[in-house]
Amino acid sequence: MSKEAQPEESRPVPPWHCMTKEEVIKEMKLGEDIRRTGLTSAQAAERLEKFGENKLTEQEKETLLQKIWNQVNNVLVGILVFVAIISAASAIAKIGNPVQNWIQVGIIFGVIIINTAIGIIQEGSAEQAAEALKAMLSA
Repeated sequence: MSKEAQPEESRPVPPWHCMTKEEVIKEMKLGEDIRRTGLTSAQAAERLEKFGENKLTEQEKETLLQKIWNQVNNVLVGILVFVAIISAASAIAKIGNPVQNWIQVGIIFGVIIINTAIGIIQEGSAEQAAEALKAMLSA
């Protein structure tokens, strides 16, 4: 089956950014003089209905729990939690100085909490900056 004989849905379309202007005009079934004349209102309305608005798709926003999980889901935090568990077990079993072990547990979990909070704040600032840039580009 030749490329022209395939149904429109089954024929693969190359990525638009890889095509030349002439290829895009041919693919969209436009006239040769489209760059000079533009679309009529009827053509524009038809294409809007068929293809939708020309805008980027929005990604789903992460919930706070997902952001926290993304911050603590790494090997370094896992090692810190493991060390905290060992220190807590030592404190409970009264191996060494129990007070010192509980202080170590508190410091380790404090470091994890502070690191997570800083990461979430920085991520939020980056998201706000990206939203501001997106708003500037769409205006």
